[in-house]
Amino acid sequence: MTAASIMTSRLYTIKPDDSVADALLLMHRKQVRNLPVVNDQGEFIGLFGLNRLSRLLLPISASEMGRFSLSNLHFLPDESALVGERWSEVSGQPVVNFLEKKSKLRYCTPETRFPALLALLDESKGLSLPVIVLDGETRKLVGMVGAWDVLEGIVMGCLIGGKNGGESE
Repeated sequence: MTAASIMTSRLYTIKPDDSVADALLLMHRKQVRNLPVVNDQGEFIGLFGLNRLSRLLLPISASEMGRFSLSNLHFLPDESALVGERWSEVSGQPVVNFLEKKSKLRYCTPETRFPALLALLDESKGLSLPVIVLDGETRKLVGMVGAWDVLEGIVMGCLIGGKNGGESE
């Protein structure tokens, strides 16, 4: 099984200058957790998703704490006004200002095989893997692989006698 055999190739993408509000609206409409950010040539720029958005909406004092887990912030007041203030600050800004950190992102190519996909997904801490084709210095986005794609590929492979999910005859 390779990334090409299980990747999602019908992607919902956004441009670097799209607003955070537009990104959230698209994520809600399409029921996706992460949106690849691409330029006009289809080159992968970064990833914007619900994890990043959650951190953007925290009060500034919480986001300045450095490395934290969302589950360890029970001491914060339950003030929807604070979230509303943060939303007002970030909703109109371009997503390029808030992409996932490069250190968190992992990539694969269409030829990346199953064991390497599992390792990359584990390292990505819940983020989907952009599937890219290198064209010189350009990283052309051709798909995404998430945990559900891998699970579906395994199940479909087992159900239909070793045939990879995502392929049809």
